[in-house]
Amino acid sequence: MNTKLRIFARWAIIFAIAFDIAFLLQKFGGAYDSEFGAHPDEAAHYVTGLFVRDAIKTVPSCVAQRSIVPLKAFGPSAPGGFYEHYPKVALGVWPPSFYLVQSVWTLPFGVSRMSVLLLMASLAAGVATLIYGALRREFGILPAAAAALLWLCGPLAREYYSMIMAETLGTLTMLGATLFWGRFLDDGRKRDAVFFALLASAAIMTKGSGLALVLMCAFSLLLVRRWKVFTKHPLWIAVVIVAVLAGPWTWIFRKEGTRVGGWEDNSGGISWSFTSQAVPYYLQKMSIAIGIAVAVFALIGLLVRARSNGKWAAISSLVLGILTFQSLIPVGYEARHILPATAALVLLSIAGLFAFARNRKLRSDGQEQQRREYLWVVLLLLLTLPFAFMHREQKGYSGFRPIASELLKTAPSGARILVSSDARGEGMFISEIAMRDHRPNLSVERASKALVDPKGRTWDGKNLHEKYSDDEQLLAFLTGGKIEYVVLDDAVPEEKRAGYHDQLRRVIEDHTGTFVAVAETPIIRENEQQAKSLRLYHIVGRQ
Repeated sequence: MNTKLRIFARWAIIFAIAFDIAFLLQKFGGAYDSEFGAHPDEAAHYVTGLFVRDAIKTVPSCVAQRSIVPLKAFGPSAPGGFYEHYPKVALGVWPPSFYLVQSVWTLPFGVSRMSVLLLMASLAAGVATLIYGALRREFGILPAAAAALLWLCGPLAREYYSMIMAETLGTLTMLGATLFWGRFLDDGRKRDAVFFALLASAAIMTKGSGLALVLMCAFSLLLVRRWKVFTKHPLWIAVVIVAVLAGPWTWIFRKEGTRVGGWEDNSGGISWSFTSQAVPYYLQKMSIAIGIAVAVFALIGLLVRARSNGKWAAISSLVLGILTFQSLIPVGYEARHILPATAALVLLSIAGLFAFARNRKLRSDGQEQQRREYLWVVLLLLLTLPFAFMHREQKGYSGFRPIASELLKTAPSGARILVSSDARGEGMFISEIAMRDHRPNLSVERASKALVDPKGRTWDGKNLHEKYSDDEQLLAFLTGGKIEYVVLDDAVPEEKRAGYHDQLRRVIEDHTGTFVAVAETPIIRENEQQAKSLRLYHIVGRQ
């Protein structure tokens, strides 16, 4: 076996082991049994991935016909188009990289739940492999493998690679970009600058939080004070690449998040009231996400190694850049925003642990020193992993799958279904339909849009006002010939229950001859079966 093949085999083995660990943790966490409702955005990410995949599949028809007409069905307001059938597409609110990656995966492997979750396990394994590679040469195989395991088992990482969310891809691209930037600072090679630019562009085009890499670059330059980098043409090549690949989309859709009301402060500006709360919030979440022992050693690593060379300056600056970015941009308080920082913190923890173990007062000689260092690594694992698994959360959201299956068996082609639930429930139903449907076939309408005054619609679904002022108007809408089925989630949590939920239930109960119950299934939220259930009604008295 030649050298290149042996190196490839070694990395393939590391990736495969990390993939197996991620898969097992997904499996034990209930990811393969749960529907896409663990986060309000999960179903939207999945359906948007289907949207991009189906659009890509249409391109050969466009080429054959020498026309873009086949792509018109994917326009945001196309009559009978994709969005009208499966109204959970959010391209523009989020950039396209995650959906392109989904499409590259699902075109050969299919769109099933197992397929897309295996994609997430692969992305997580990619992060773990990067962590291993960043540490192996400097600290050895055992510490590098321990760091990869610590990240894979971390509660925040486990939670988000068990969902169809963009954070894991964002972590992979941001960490990769950071490591190449560190190598560029140390060696000044053009290749490293180009790879940094490509990965940074991918990160920014995965989530807007990828822009924290700008702060990472700035902080790392301040730490190592290598101002000559500005005289090197590879830096400016990297700047041009990022500007070309990520600039246009970022600029065009820069206000989309605030337009749909998805930020904590939708003014779009920096808010001191947000920042003053965000800094302690994210510091606390970082320590919980990686464990106290890892956090302590990470702090040591940051203090000791941040200015030692470009690599460690970049890794340290990734943490500082993400914390600063997420504390300034008022997108909201969610721990998922700092997931890329957890990978950097795990790297820093190993550096801090070795700095501590090699302290003059603790240092020994030869093999004894190496043995002690490895014992410290084992101790770090013992102090962290049991507590990490104390945060074991089952991904338990289900109930819409049987209803979707029933509709796909019995509903006529082109039937229109109204679903009334909270944001998670609507998304779960739409994703279950889209996953199994011969797209485009059935059409879904969300009650949060169809039954709500358009002027009061918001991304977060708060402060909604009913479109139909009395029950007779709502009945006329339901029986007007457009809607054939109604899916009513009567287990919507009280704090998320809008007035139209109760109005819709009241109309159905008052007109049992018009709304015929077809199926009823229990609802499970947060791994607990709800007292009330989910019902499917067929409207038989349509005009």
